[in-house]
Amino acid sequence: MRALMPLLLLSTAAAQVPATVSGIPTVTDGDTLVIRGVKVRLFGIDAPESSQTCTRAGKVYGCGREAAFALADLVRNKTVTCTRKDTDRYGRMVGVCAVGGTEINRWLVQQGWALPYLQYGGGIYSSAAGQAKSAKRGLYAGTFQNPWDYRKNPGSPPTAGTARTNTVPPAPATTGVTYANCAAVRAAGKAPLLRGQPGYAPKLDRDSDGVACE
Repeated sequence: MRALMPLLLLSTAAAQVPATVSGIPTVTDGDTLVIRGVKVRLFGIDAPESSQTCTRAGKVYGCGREAAFALADLVRNKTVTCTRKDTDRYGRMVGVCAVGGTEINRWLVQQGWALPYLQYGGGIYSSAAGQAKSAKRGLYAGTFQNPWDYRKNPGSPPTAGTARTNTVPPAPATTGVTYANCAAVRAAGKAPLLRGQPGYAPKLDRDSDGVACE
């Protein structure tokens, strides 16, 4: 029964994700919004992590922060509507969002602040990425690491610097099992860890969303 509890919790969370949600959002990073308590991961794209740095004109800069700020500038004090395309395994909405007549997912790729996430349906944004690359916008103005590669590197610093909203209720810290880093979690075959599961620790949860080593 104990082993079934995480699956039951995820099924319940998925059932609670609405088909659409509208409102003035909070930006948590370059590809995630929170609207009326619903955390929305933008479908088909991947933006640099908030702690991620890139280079431009020979200088290091916070590309993750700039991606988040670009998104925040686009939606500031405006009503955003998100339509669910999927629900991820953590019970979060994966959606396509729009503000006015602008599709946010595509706009971020066109501006060079997000990449098509080909593994998760991002092929529809490949032409938009080509436009950004040709114009040397955003990330393409310099050099950068793909966000998915950055997250896999256990040496990457924890996400920090961009405001984040925790939409998962806090749970008591677990005891007994501890891991030094996400590499150890993956080596043990335990990734990802949900808050409340043995071995979960805040230091392993970079975006404080209740899912560590995702």
